Amino acid sequence: MKEDIKQSRRNFIGLVATGAVASGLSLLPNSLQAKINKDASSGFAMSNMGAGGAELDEEIKKIGKKKHPVSYDISQAIPWGFIWSNVYYMTNAETGTPGEQLGVFNVLRHHGMIFALNNETISKYKLGEFFGYNDPVTKQPAVKNPYYIPEDGVFPLPGLAGIKGLQDQGAVFCVCDMARKVNAMFVAQKMGLKQEEVYQDFVSGTLPGILPAPSGVWALGRLAENKIAYIDSSLG
Repeated sequence: MKEDIKQSRRNFIGLVATGAVASGLSLLPNSLQAKINKDASSGFAMSNMGAGGAELDEEIKKIGKKKHPVSYDISQAIPWGFIWSNVYYMTNAETGTPGEQLGVFNVLRHHGMIFALNNETISKYKLGEFFGYNDPVTKQPAVKNPYYIPEDGVFPLPGLAGIKGLQDQGAVFCVCDMARKVNAMFVAQKMGLKQEEVYQDFVSGTLPGILPAPSGVWALGRLAENKIAYIDSSLG
């Protein structure tokens, strides 16, 4: 699995380089540009890269104006961002700041984008198997999103809210559109499908209320200017 993640990162970085060439911002050597430009399949993944930026930018500004604003960077298919969001609400309530006053922001990017999708999309494209992510209850490759409305046994502690419950408390979620596009391309290649159609399924299969970010790092780059704390939740 570690080797698969390394390969995925290499492929992803290659596509980012492709986007830099396409946008005219790259200073890469001509020989490397020529090699990248041969890969026509990466063109779709780098198109329309500004989608969702304006709406999310305004939402991030609102988060920054709330009390104790914090962001959880969910870059891996593990649930710690959701767990720490729950803990943040609980412990701030205990120390005098009610949940409606808090600014909580979760960024679903890279492999963490699987949690932005509904059960039908995860099952249709076998994304548990694709991302190497096992359901916490069945211990088999996930065929649904266990963290939208979690059942008993999903979290290590009872009573924790999932994505919908956190949204109901005021937490904001966004998903990296770059990850949706790049992973749509990889899935399409693996399954012999059209990447545009897979991507559109990823978009239509995104859970209610989760906003698109042009990229996850685009969203994280707005944190400092809005005085929002950053927490890496790729580890416990």
